[in-house]
Formats: sequence, structure tokens, C-alpha cells
Amino acid sequence: MRKRREPSVGDLETAAAETPRPEDHDLVRLFQRTGDPKAFRELLERHLAMIRRLLYTLLGGQREEMEDAEQEIVLSLFRGLRDFQFRSSFRTYFYGLARNRGIDHLRRKRSRERTMARAKAGLWSNEPAGPEEQVLRREETESLLGFFRALPPRDRQLILMKDIDGFSIAEIAEILALPPGTVKSRLHRAQAKLIETAGGER
Repeated sequence: MRKRREPSVGDLETAAAETPRPEDHDLVRLFQRTGDPKAFRELLERHLAMIRRLLYTLLGGQREEMEDAEQEIVLSLFRGLRDFQFRSSFRTYFYGLARNRGIDHLRRKRSRERTMARAKAGLWSNEPAGPEEQVLRREETESLLGFFRALPPRDRQLILMKDIDGFSIAEIAEILALPPGTVKSRLHRAQAKLIETAGGER
């Protein structure tokens, strides 16, 4: 009788490599059924870099604001994921949620800044404003990131979604609740602005 061979480390590694990676929807269903934190964490890890790029664009790279907004987004996802209806991909759903929460955060941030500016003006109304407050950093325009930041927020967002994060026109239309034709024309104009701005500085 032949002795049964014990599996080697190589056999185990091969078996692990052949195990199919669960789809996003499978992880969502697992979380909805069991509340498995590992499923939720894996969904986050797959798409968090995309969300951080979005927040960088919306919030101008301000680290503290980005971290605060990210926490709000993760909490919103955790609370709302059980109600996900599978009418779109999870990626599209998560991006749309993050965009809406990010815009809400930006609006609150601007409201805080306006309130603080009014308070400061009231306290120091007799002091002249320093000229440095009005100076723009010209160095930013010497890089593509500077050109990108110079675009209107709507244009930056469209370029980010299509050219960086790889969303299709149909997915962008779904996220923004716009007709695909409108998305396509706006994206074309945004890309033309970026090329024209960058080319004019060379």
C-alpha cells in the first residue's frame, strides 16, 4: 500500500493561488448576511486609493480635511451597505457615495472659513490685510498638477473620473445623474482646457 504524501508548502501555495478572488458583489452579500468585518475591510482596501484621489481633488490636498472626510465616508458606507440594491457595480456606488459626502464636507469647510473670515474682519477691521494673502504661487503652474488645479472643480472631477480612475461615460453619467451626451461634451471641453493651458505655458 502506497504511503499517502503529505502536502508540501509549494502545494499549499499553489492551491491558494488557484482560489478565485471573490467579486465585490460577493463580499457585499457576505457583509449583508453576516456583518463580516473582513468582507467590509477588503472592499475598502480594494477601492480606498480611488476615493483618496477623489478627496485630494475635492479638498485641494489638505490632509486633515481629507482624513476627516474619509472617516465620514467609511462610516456612511458601513451604515448604508446593508441597503445596497445591486443596481450598479459596488465601485460606482462607492464612488457616488464618496463624492456626495466629500462635497458635503467641502461645503461645511467653506462655511466654516467664511464664518472665521467674518469674525476676523470684525476683530481686526482696522488692520490692513497683508499683501501675501493675495499672492498666488506661480510655481504650481510649472507642473501638470498646477494646470490641473487651475481648472474649475467640475472639470477636474470629470478628468479624474475618466482618465485617472477609468470610469466609463455611462458610469460617470450614472454617478453625476446626467445624460451620457452631456458628460461626453463636458469631458471633451475639460480635456481641451487642460491641454490648452499646459501648452500655453511651454
